[in-house]
Amino acid sequence: MKTKPPVLRYVVLSVLLLLLWLLQSTPKLLPELFGAKPFLLLAAALAFSACSKPVPSVIIGAVCGVPADISASGGVGFFSITIVLVCFAQASLLGTYLNRNLLTATVLSAGSVAAVLSLYCLLFKILPGADGGSLFLTAYLPRMLCTLIAFVPLYGLMNLITKKINR
Repeated sequence: MKTKPPVLRYVVLSVLLLLLWLLQSTPKLLPELFGAKPFLLLAAALAFSACSKPVPSVIIGAVCGVPADISASGGVGFFSITIVLVCFAQASLLGTYLNRNLLTATVLSAGSVAAVLSLYCLLFKILPGADGGSLFLTAYLPRMLCTLIAFVPLYGLMNLITKKINR
């Protein structure tokens, strides 16, 4: 039986998310793989939702979405909503219908990363008039792959944080 609230877990998680945001948004600090940097906040939110229940996943999704929006466009909106939705969907599917393991979480996260970044590319780049095919292939597809690669170690870290700290 737990006697104290999981404050330490959320303090560690907050520090980790702040560090990931700084890594993601500082130019030339994080090396580029395949010509793109990973979307670390999306990978962290999905990793947390793979290890947690739907309500905490939605909260962490919103906490990751706001700085992602601020970094991308200066306003709050698209990433906040989409990250919350994919985190809720992933946590609900893993909590109800699927087994929680690395393979299942990675497959679900691949779909989530593809959905969020493809929708962003479509709404904010292709529809306003950019060359859609080459932009998607050269910028967004490598970013999806890098984000999915970053998901794997973040999943292990989030699994450690959610299972071991303060339980």
